[in-house]
Amino acid sequence: MAVALAVSGLVVLLVALVLFVRSSRQASAAGATTNRRTLVILTFLGLLLALASQLPVFQG
Repeated sequence: MAVALAVSGLVVLLVALVLFVRSSRQASAAGATTNRRTLVILTFLGLLLALASQLPVFQG
């Protein structure tokens, strides 16, 4: 279970990174194209999942 949590957390962080890089490349004078709140929520969720895998409850 811990491995599944860690991998899913890393996948969410990877998606957030891809969205961040894509939005920073496509940013124009009008501002960024991706909602920054979404990036913050995805980053927080990814870190939460990855760190939750270290809890003793999920250790095999």
